Amino acid sequence: MNAASLRPKPRGRSMRAIPVMSLALLLASPAAFSQVGFDSGRDLLASCEDPAHLPECTQYIAGVLDAHAYDLSRFGSPRDFCIPEDLTMEELERVVVKWLKAHPEKLRVTAANLVVLALSDAFKCKGDRD
Repeated sequence: MNAASLRPKPRGRSMRAIPVMSLALLLASPAAFSQVGFDSGRDLLASCEDPAHLPECTQYIAGVLDAHAYDLSRFGSPRDFCIPEDLTMEELERVVVKWLKAHPEKLRVTAANLVVLALSDAFKCKGDRD
């Protein structure tokens, strides 16, 4: 017998899957999810009004825009809003914050839904939908 025959044999791909599965379970946990998104419009507004958390606000709005674009391309969903190409993310963030402040009765609604509503009100598509 040589030293190589005494070493444990690798178990193949199943051992490599354990770290991947552990990471997936961690990311799926409620604690991890709560740090990724906003539960309500109230949470989003608070983040957008806090200079220390403004990047999170802007990135969240960008994520909603990306999800909307994906729905359009993948599922043929109707366009909810038509944003002019020359607007910046900072301008879009101001539009969303202004809308949230103007509709305090809706702040309990999911933040992503309110972003879509704010952008739909501000940037109606001509001829697509009313």
